[in-house]
Amino acid sequence: SKSQIMNIDIGKFAGFCDGVKYAVENTFSQAAKSENEIYVDGHLIHNPQTLDMLKNSGVNTYEDNEDISVLDGKTVIIRAHGVSPKRREILSKHAKKLVNLTCKYVAKTQGLVKKYSLSGYRIIVIGNPAHPEIIGVCGFADDVFTVYKDSDLDNLPNDEKKTLIVAQTTLQKDIFYNFVSKIKDKYKNSEIIIKDTICEATEQRQNEILDIAKRNDVVLVIGGSESSNTKNLYKIASAIKPSFYVEYKEDLNNLDLSGYKNIGIMAGASTPDWLIEEVAQTIKDKYASPISKFFSNIFDFLNYGYIFFSIGAFLMSYAIYDILSQSFQYQIGIITASYYLYTSLSNGYSNYTIRISDKKRFAFYNKYKLFFMSIIFISCVSMFYFSYKMSVGILMLTILSSLLGIGYNMSFKKRSKFDNSLFFKLFKKLIPFKAIVISVAVTILLNGSIFILHRNIIKEKFFAYLFSASIVFIFMFIRQALMEIKFSQSDKIAGAITLTAYIEPKKLAIITELTPIIPILFMIIGIAMDKFSLSNNIKYLIPIVYSSIVSFIAMRRNAITISRHLFSFLIDSPLYILFLAALI
Repeated sequence: SKSQIMNIDIGKFAGFCDGVKYAVENTFSQAAKSENEIYVDGHLIHNPQTLDMLKNSGVNTYEDNEDISVLDGKTVIIRAHGVSPKRREILSKHAKKLVNLTCKYVAKTQGLVKKYSLSGYRIIVIGNPAHPEIIGVCGFADDVFTVYKDSDLDNLPNDEKKTLIVAQTTLQKDIFYNFVSKIKDKYKNSEIIIKDTICEATEQRQNEILDIAKRNDVVLVIGGSESSNTKNLYKIASAIKPSFYVEYKEDLNNLDLSGYKNIGIMAGASTPDWLIEEVAQTIKDKYASPISKFFSNIFDFLNYGYIFFSIGAFLMSYAIYDILSQSFQYQIGIITASYYLYTSLSNGYSNYTIRISDKKRFAFYNKYKLFFMSIIFISCVSMFYFSYKMSVGILMLTILSSLLGIGYNMSFKKRSKFDNSLFFKLFKKLIPFKAIVISVAVTILLNGSIFILHRNIIKEKFFAYLFSASIVFIFMFIRQALMEIKFSQSDKIAGAITLTAYIEPKKLAIITELTPIIPILFMIIGIAMDKFSLSNNIKYLIPIVYSSIVSFIAMRRNAITISRHLFSFLIDSPLYILFLAALI
């Protein structure tokens, strides 16, 4: 393949719409919680990879040709497409528990059809009569017709009657309005109510793919071959530019993109984030020049090996000593950096969810297993060696922090012989709070070690100590939380439970933007009480404000459009800015 610099332009609306996201995440959480066997009435979404994962999680698909008695006593899920009232009644007769995950936009259409049908209106639904959404919607009306092609207009009755027209939620706008005007021509004297029920996600994607097709040389549309909204996106793009339909990453093997410089990528509403990233990454790898492949490999080691971040943790230790006006003990820096390196890399091997959420990282860890295992061993030995040399107290702190890390890593093992131990049960409860647990562990290790070496520090510099501890905690927390937000969708699909299971990603992003206020508060209170040296510490406002800006940048752009390495360097950079501030 010819190497050249390619620009990859991913649509910011690419991937799961709210309705699909809601259905997928809830189905996976039902699978994680439910003791009962789970069936989905039909394919949950039109995406083969996600359906495979559902199967692996123990979620079965009920196909129409099966005997309905297989649903007896089971948990049955109504998918985003919705069902007719009659279908719902049949399902509830068999299911022990019925979980309704109908998309809110589809439910709105169903509600309109039911309301107007009861008021004596004829209903005309513009959409594919074979699509499950349309079958469901039509079940809410008595006098109902579907229009999908011109010949369907001839099948409409000739008598005038008040009429409601609605659309399939994934229909193209122009197709809807084209049929609306033809129906109006047919019934010139009837009262016609038009409800454009095309959902905003469909509209956003269709408008965006127009722009993407205009500004790029070629367009890849990623989605399942069954997905009607993906087919529509492909139709729009291929009318303007050369376009390819990609269902699996392997489909790229049959495409030659070497003649194109600007590649646009768009994905249907049932395409998961990790597949979009995987396709983009495969293209970058396939067409990269030898030099960029070389640098990409170095970045992989720095990023996946947590080298860049661990150096940052060492430099952070220097800054914390500076805040407390103590001479820097490099051993504490090594202990902190080694601790982070050791726990994070071990997690790379114990955390089964990265097989799904970050396949490239998973493959990289397997390829260089010996190298990374050596790093884990060296960092573990150096952490304990230096803490033993420093003092028994610091050794105890290191053991405590390591137990937090080990417990955290062990808790990922699906079924382990430790399942019933108290220690293990405690960590199962702590799993969602990884971001907090790791941040607390690093704060205990770094600030606790300083306290052990300088027992009077809290008495002499109470606010400086609080200020320094809050900086360590917050800088660690922001990094972990931003990672969890970026991978929240694939984490949920993979069955990982993170903070985003309790706090919506958008709200968590706002929290990460606001947490830097805490050290600033300690600073203000300390200054007001005349217990804090402003001249020495005012410079630390720079990294504190910078960390808030990083959260803002990382979350404001659709995080999927930022490359993984850029994202990692962005969220690791506050530690380096902190160190630079210490040098002022």
